[in-house]
Amino acid sequence: MINNFCIDSKSKNYLILSSDIKLRYEVVVNKICEYLKISENKILENPDIKYVSLPIVDKSGNTVSSLSNKELLMREYGLIDNVDSNRIGNEITISQIRDIISFTQISAHKTKKIVILNGASSMNKEASSALLKTLEEVSSNCSFILLSSSSNSIHETIRSRCQVLSYEPNIYIEKDSDFHNFFLSKHPFLRELDAEFNIIDLVENISIAIDGLLEKRLDPIDVSNNWSKFHFNLILCVVNEYIIYNCKRFIIKSSGQSLDNNFKKLIDIYNMLPNIRKNFNLNINTKYLLNNLTIELAT
Repeated sequence: MINNFCIDSKSKNYLILSSDIKLRYEVVVNKICEYLKISENKILENPDIKYVSLPIVDKSGNTVSSLSNKELLMREYGLIDNVDSNRIGNEITISQIRDIISFTQISAHKTKKIVILNGASSMNKEASSALLKTLEEVSSNCSFILLSSSSNSIHETIRSRCQVLSYEPNIYIEKDSDFHNFFLSKHPFLRELDAEFNIIDLVENISIAIDGLLEKRLDPIDVSNNWSKFHFNLILCVVNEYIIYNCKRFIIKSSGQSLDNNFKKLIDIYNMLPNIRKNFNLNINTKYLLNNLTIELAT
């Protein structure tokens, strides 16, 4: 469906859905640069392009800029929580949407204006309502491109005013790949950050600890104390992929056999992970969440 994404002189609005934050942004940038005949490193300097993502907020509470796509991706894994000592907001706010409205009310320097709303599912209720009104009333030649991992948190009336395109790239994983290579094949961006964050060792340490909990060789509270030094979102990501990897292996090896307790337990924990992430985003105590997670794995 992503092949239907097109930037031309017409005003079209798109909602592009993909769990791959890096590639979905690159697809959009490539199309815009093609149309405007500009280089990628100049795209955000273009006066006809407005980029908005989660806000970077200074000590006075003022929004100074938005997270770049790379920063948004790093935040997704829990690798950053501030930018140059400025905090990262948890929501796209109505003030950011008002900036977009002001942008759309000015005539384009060339043929048209383009708004990129990266991580659109992070809009709070007021921002979402303001964007809907803007999509209904904007009179200038302007295209809105909303990027999101899921359509569930995008208001239905906003979706109805966009052409919805899904994009999930094919991932090649070797048949006999171990978990370490399986994980990095699905999250190749993390290879780029290994030197800075020691990602490969962290993934290995977390997966070894999961093995130890499932085999009841490790104390869950000890593991929780150790994990509290790591990045919480990265831990959840590793646990999520560990479950997928091992369930696939179990299904292949145990075709036609009844499901064992470990398999059922992993499925139960997999279903718990979205709620754990939600509670983390609501600022529920991280140590409490880690204790619960490790105890569930060891039970």
